[in-house]
Amino acid sequence: MKPFKSGIVIAAWLLRMTLAWFIYKHYFQPFIHFEWKTFDFYIDTAYLLFGILLIAGGLMQKASLTVVSGLALFILPIIQLVRSFPEDAGSVLLLYLIPLSVGFYFFSGGNNN
Repeated sequence: MKPFKSGIVIAAWLLRMTLAWFIYKHYFQPFIHFEWKTFDFYIDTAYLLFGILLIAGGLMQKASLTVVSGLALFILPIIQLVRSFPEDAGSVLLLYLIPLSVGFYFFSGGNNN
């Protein structure tokens, strides 16, 4: 059986929408509390910004915005993993691996999936 090549575009948009929903569920509520002095506020803001830019990049012809957003969404979970590694890595590893893998997918493929 041959792969469904037209489904690649649909799969990429499903990944974008799933990541947007994931970011909304996990990072929007802490963001709206506006605790400017915490590092987590800036991580939440970066997730929201680059999630929006990832969707916007999918609507553009050039893949540069998608690649930059994918790189940022790949790096942000790594930063969170490094910050919480000794005590909390096992319980929230999946929480960090989802945006990490989607970010790496768009960083490596851009819009040419």
